[in-house]
Amino acid sequence: MKWLIKLCLCLPLLAQAQTLTVKVPSRPINDLDSEYQLKLLELALTKAGQPFKLERVELNLNQYSLQQELRKGKTINVFWMGTSSDLESYLLPVPIPLFRGLEGLRISFIHSDAQEKFNQVNGLADLQKLKAAQGVGWADNKILEQAGIPTYAGRYSNLFRLINDGDKLDFFPRNVVEIFAERAELAAQYPNLAIEQHLLLRYPFAEFFFVSPESPKLAKAIQTGLERAYADGSFMAFYRESPKIREALASANLDRRLTIHLTNPDMTPLLRSIPAQYWDYPPVGTAPRETSAAQ
Repeated sequence: MKWLIKLCLCLPLLAQAQTLTVKVPSRPINDLDSEYQLKLLELALTKAGQPFKLERVELNLNQYSLQQELRKGKTINVFWMGTSSDLESYLLPVPIPLFRGLEGLRISFIHSDAQEKFNQVNGLADLQKLKAAQGVGWADNKILEQAGIPTYAGRYSNLFRLINDGDKLDFFPRNVVEIFAERAELAAQYPNLAIEQHLLLRYPFAEFFFVSPESPKLAKAIQTGLERAYADGSFMAFYRESPKIREALASANLDRRLTIHLTNPDMTPLLRSIPAQYWDYPPVGTAPRETSAAQ
């Protein structure tokens, strides 16, 4: 009888100690993934205090197909993506911005011979004459389309080649952290891939961890861990000390660029309700808000 009582007392502890299996896609271009989002995910799970086993799954899918795999939860069960009402409707979002609002600051890849053409862009009307590269299923496609900017949606790993070739697409907007990591990784393969020096696109946007609806315990653990990391200062230490963040902010020359503000037509309730403490861009203390496209 005593052993039965002890077993009953231990069962809750055993349940708490159950190892979470975390299955994350490994994309063809993944230097930033490995150095930032994946390490942030590990920090969150460590702070949650629950054992976990992380698996990298090789996938070369467009984002729409990847989202469907994530929805099923068998091959992968967590990934990081820009939020949208569609994603929030069928996946489990963890509503804490991974880059503190840097997701909505966009500078672009262009062909190395095209800088003078972009120097002539003085507002949205000029940008609407050019064609942007975007990925299939990306949440910010709607933002460019709403602004009247022609777009081509293709497989993420192919878009760099199209810009490098320079004969079909004009620019490929990336968030300010992504673009420097991708340029370093792809410089040898695509020598004509250049970072545009004149423009900054800015809109309210956030990248979240999204979890399969089949893994609610994992979603809860990630959110708990991120909240604890903010509470004890380890999130901000990770963010400020990240080489990728530091390089981007040092290299982007944000204050010297012509800023074109775009409206986000898909400002979800989660995006609107993110506390100011989780944002740097817009500055802490101001709520993220929709802004009109400036010309």
